[in-house]
Amino acid sequence: MVYDEQRDHVLLFGGFHDDGEPLNDTWSWDGRGWHRRATEGPPPRKWPAMAYDARRGHLLLFGGRTGAGQTGVSLADTWMWDGQAWHEVMVTGPPARDHHRMVYDWKRDRIVLFGGWDGEKLLGDTWEWDGTQWRQIAQDGPSPRAPFGLAYDEHREQVVLFGGKSLEAFYRDTWIWDGVRWSVRKVRGPSPRAFHAMTYDPDGQQVLLFSGRAGETMLADTWSWDGQVWTPLADDGPLRRGVYALVYDRVRHQALFYGSGIRQEGRWILDADTWVWKDRAWHLAR
Repeated sequence: MVYDEQRDHVLLFGGFHDDGEPLNDTWSWDGRGWHRRATEGPPPRKWPAMAYDARRGHLLLFGGRTGAGQTGVSLADTWMWDGQAWHEVMVTGPPARDHHRMVYDWKRDRIVLFGGWDGEKLLGDTWEWDGTQWRQIAQDGPSPRAPFGLAYDEHREQVVLFGGKSLEAFYRDTWIWDGVRWSVRKVRGPSPRAFHAMTYDPDGQQVLLFSGRAGETMLADTWSWDGQVWTPLADDGPLRRGVYALVYDRVRHQALFYGSGIRQEGRWILDADTWVWKDRAWHLAR
């Protein structure tokens, strides 16, 4: 799920049902409701990554996973949404993966991709998309992990990464990508977690973080990052849940997420709520 600035709506693609079967429908949110868009596009998948390319005015999607539950395979295809339809981009790029993240680097006019899971192992590689091709740009940085939080801090012109998990542990580290190298920030902040979401708030010049999961414990706290410290904003948000995507609506000046879930007995129990963050509080969209 990403915010399309040129068309002033939030775009959502794919995901999965309660039974774990992946989806391939495309929807947009205009501030009043959800509207079905394309009926054709990428094959069904869950856990892909998407980012809005501000200079070219299109959305980019990479990877994801087919199949229900733990079945299926990780994908390595690249797709572009032009506002009306999906188009596959036939390029060589990162290895297949899911549970990775992508953000658009405004200063350098690049989409940055990091990490994920390829079905057998966690990944810790960094890639860039320049509008026509993929290029691997860094080997050193955060340890291999998924699913973590990632956002681009426009005010400080850097990518911010928080948390995620390995096969053994949940993380609470904060990393910065400046376009050349990754560096870790030794700061206190949110508790260890994965399945949380982050986005940049241009009005407050801060990165927002919400929710997540640590083991079987679901979280509901909201934090902000100002480039130096993490600050708790609220601990009484929507029901404790895992949220995969959080976006900021620049016209309506609010953060938004759709859909989420709780983890029970090894499976996700999903809902279809739409929530907005405005005036330092969460509100259920009507």
